[in-house]
Amino acid sequence: MKCWRARRLMVIALSFGALGLAPPLLANADDANFRDLTRKFYKDGDGKDLAKLVGYAAPVKKVIALEYKVLLFAHGKLTPVDPKTNEFKLGDRIAVSIEPLNDYFVYIFHVGASGKSEFLLPQKDEDPPLAKANKPVALPDDGYLEFSEPAGEESLIVVATEKPVSDRAMLARVLTKKPGAKDTPEEEALRKTLKATRRKVLKSVAETRKEILDQTVMWRGITADEKGVRQLAADVRNRGVKDGTFEEPTAQGTSALFLTSKEEGQPKLLVSIPLKSVDGKATKPVEIKP
Repeated sequence: MKCWRARRLMVIALSFGALGLAPPLLANADDANFRDLTRKFYKDGDGKDLAKLVGYAAPVKKVIALEYKVLLFAHGKLTPVDPKTNEFKLGDRIAVSIEPLNDYFVYIFHVGASGKSEFLLPQKDEDPPLAKANKPVALPDDGYLEFSEPAGEESLIVVATEKPVSDRAMLARVLTKKPGAKDTPEEEALRKTLKATRRKVLKSVAETRKEILDQTVMWRGITADEKGVRQLAADVRNRGVKDGTFEEPTAQGTSALFLTSKEEGQPKLLVSIPLKSVDGKATKPVEIKP
């Protein structure tokens, strides 16, 4: 993918098949409660268990779910890291895996530290791929990504939807608009379909305000401990919440999903994967032969 060489995240030649990403993202059954219930929903369509977990009064009617991995290449191996807590160094090399839990059209949008932004998937003049359930999409598909100057904050924005986005240019505008910027009616309609997960580990004031106004919830680490699950369910019941986005990070990767007990139109799951880099010496990797 030679066009990536002009981007801040640069492709280095390496066979992605050698990275060993075939196993499921969350293989540890002890950490897979949310994951297992989601798979159960896709199998039998019964949303009662998911609703009980998060505190919805009515069964879950629709789920959009995916899992993602960010893997840091160092010491001759790839190690899963949580990008929302990990700080990368210039020269660090990573690989990214996106695995839908059902068949979805997937868009991956890159916002660089310099402000430049573009679709990595699909690329210009390409149709969006219909990603198949439980089959990871590798980014890139023929190498890995290296952090280069300037250091700073950037992100990969993943959008998963059951139907293709009709206007990709408008989607790009919505994803890059600054907070408070006025939307056109068409942009506002599209924005309402985007069900975003939390950008940071801690909730921002804007996210909290959105939850209250929209009667929704954005939660991270739902099954981290029993007390947290009870607090979430109690808050959801007290506020009459009917939909929300959730992230469940584990040592192996992160599950991200949108759950609703309402009759939705065409919701789209929007997952922000932050990639923050700082000046510093990267760990010298041991070469992996393709």
